[in-house]
Amino acid sequence: MQEHEERNDRAGMRRSIRDARPYVYSPHAGPNAPDPSVETAKERSTDMGVRIDQIRSLIEEKPKDRKFTIIDACAAHVADARKNAGAKKEFLHGFMQFPTDFKVTDHNQRMMLAIAVDLVNQTYGGNAVFHARIDRDEKGQHGVDVFFAPRYEKHTASKGTEQWISLSKFSKENARARYGQRRKEVKNKKTNKFEPVLDRDGKPVMVWNDAAEFQGRALQDAWFEHLKANVGDKYQVERGKEKKGRDPDRLSPEDYAAEQEQKKLLAEVERQLQAEGPKVDPEDCHQRVAAKIIEKASEQALSEARDFARDAVKKDAETFLARAMEKAKADAAAMTVTYLSSEAYEFTAMKRENERLSADAKRQGGIARLLLEVLKTVLPRQLMATVRSVFDKKWAAASPDGEPFDWGEKPKPKSIKDHSSAPGL
Repeated sequence: MQEHEERNDRAGMRRSIRDARPYVYSPHAGPNAPDPSVETAKERSTDMGVRIDQIRSLIEEKPKDRKFTIIDACAAHVADARKNAGAKKEFLHGFMQFPTDFKVTDHNQRMMLAIAVDLVNQTYGGNAVFHARIDRDEKGQHGVDVFFAPRYEKHTASKGTEQWISLSKFSKENARARYGQRRKEVKNKKTNKFEPVLDRDGKPVMVWNDAAEFQGRALQDAWFEHLKANVGDKYQVERGKEKKGRDPDRLSPEDYAAEQEQKKLLAEVERQLQAEGPKVDPEDCHQRVAAKIIEKASEQALSEARDFARDAVKKDAETFLARAMEKAKADAAAMTVTYLSSEAYEFTAMKRENERLSADAKRQGGIARLLLEVLKTVLPRQLMATVRSVFDKKWAAASPDGEPFDWGEKPKPKSIKDHSSAPGL
């Protein structure tokens, strides 16, 4: 952790993209280091603003020549305090993530660092944090690393008041207060299923939900509630999804940042799609990118719609022409049959029938001309040429004498020279 803070490890060197020293809260590093025993025993202010100001007064940009390490800070913090001999860890580490909508300024970053330190102190007995840091050289500048070892006063009848260091006392108390108890279960070797453990009276044995995963969850819940209560009216604060298993679930800062950026971008795209005439702030990166995504998607969708419509129109035109051709064949067959059977009728009946057929033929021709004009008006020139090409082929195949279909195009007038030689001129 110390190597990472000094950017001497591979991950630190890879993530560093600008020359900016971190802000640190490390009260034991300065010449006026507090006495940890006095700090633990004193009564703390109930006013969060007062506590934040006190912490901010100790925040500084870490000097380049400082040799005081995280281990040094921990040693100064736990000095003269008792500790369980079986404790394996020296201290705890928490990463407190703020909403990335916070504007990155010196004032805001110092405030983020102070707020995170205060929350951990209040959650773990009052005097817990001995070192905290907010990195300023990485792409993400909204996360605070907090290093703490809760120090508290323990009162016993035999020894009186003593100061102790415990990494589990407050963590377990917080978890128990939040999650209570559950029925103890053990796995039945015969059925391979978990079954409740019963006491001698046949009642289920209860256990506290204070294991390591519950302790970590309690701190996350406390942090979420703290942000929601203090900045939830200005910024969107969302609780992380509950972990389903015990596999490692901590993302690297790069993966986490990419995931958060994607969520913000998708949310902005959805907002712009739902809003009527959404306004795009040119200074807001997410709004600009979302607008470009929507614009590009719209162009692609419009292009695909045009292709689909073109194919649909062509298909519908071919279907229409095929049906019209079938109707024309049926009408021609009906007229032919009627004409051939007219010898059995009187001349007047044949005349009336021929007149009716002539009127029908004219009507069909009029309908065909009308449809032709509609097609010429509605369809683009290139698509109309395609329709005409298809129709001409089908007409030539259906026409008995192979005459081309009359598209109603007037013949070009003859030249003046040709008119001069015509009879009567």
